[in-house]
Amino acid sequence: MNNTLSTPFFRLDGFAPLEKLFVMTDIHGCYEAMERLLSFYDGKSKVVFMGDAIDRGEKSFEVVKRLLELNAVTLFGNHEIMSLDYYYYNDFNDEGMTPSKLWVFFNGGETTLESFEKAVLDGEENLEKKNPDKYFPAPYEIYVKNCVSHYLSGNILFCHAGLPTDRSFDFSCNPFDRDNFDKEYAWWRGETEQESGYTSQRIFEGQKVFTVSGHTTCECSKMRQPFGIRLDTGHSLKAALEIEPLSDTSSQYRIILTSCDEVEDAGDIQKAFKEILTGSI
Repeated sequence: MNNTLSTPFFRLDGFAPLEKLFVMTDIHGCYEAMERLLSFYDGKSKVVFMGDAIDRGEKSFEVVKRLLELNAVTLFGNHEIMSLDYYYYNDFNDEGMTPSKLWVFFNGGETTLESFEKAVLDGEENLEKKNPDKYFPAPYEIYVKNCVSHYLSGNILFCHAGLPTDRSFDFSCNPFDRDNFDKEYAWWRGETEQESGYTSQRIFEGQKVFTVSGHTTCECSKMRQPFGIRLDTGHSLKAALEIEPLSDTSSQYRIILTSCDEVEDAGDIQKAFKEILTGSI
């Protein structure tokens, strides 16, 4: 049975990126699932990764290394932010967190540390930060130093946690600027399904945008919404988005979905795929 499927292309009027994009998010160390999604990648489009490459799955280092090879635009997710607090304690310290507990024990950081240790023992350069007894492969520093808070292409906004309707936060802030860092761009979740969803129009920097985000797991039937796409389908399923402009004011997109058993039992891809196709927008 096929464990990776692609929808037909859906037309999107009123919104278009500047170029063809291949988008992923919340892979969480599930390298094999990511490679199955990338089997639909044309090798030419710009890759946008919306955060949470690491933790929970056993191959966080391989995921990071692959994103570097793809020269992807990478965004901070809350899991990358937690790892910064752990490795760069002198430069970045989010005072509300206890790194060893929040990241390592409650959010899958332990599997990332194991993946990083294996990478160093296999020959990757090791960097010493606040925790010199821990393994920190050099490619991960390149990865986090390249991460940004958001990506805007045309009037399509990509961000890890989403865009609220009733408030704003500083998307452009630097997580290493500990005095001014606004972590909400990586952590925000709406209190209700309506707040988290994109059934209403978002405005970003004065223009109407179509928002693509991850972070908050959503049912496949609710991925496609009038003013956005929610691409995080949880651990048992992983999704990607391919979107390309048709004109300055219209585009088309398809969703690629794969079942994943690297963290928990694989999801029912046939059921999930049907929900994507029949879900109302």
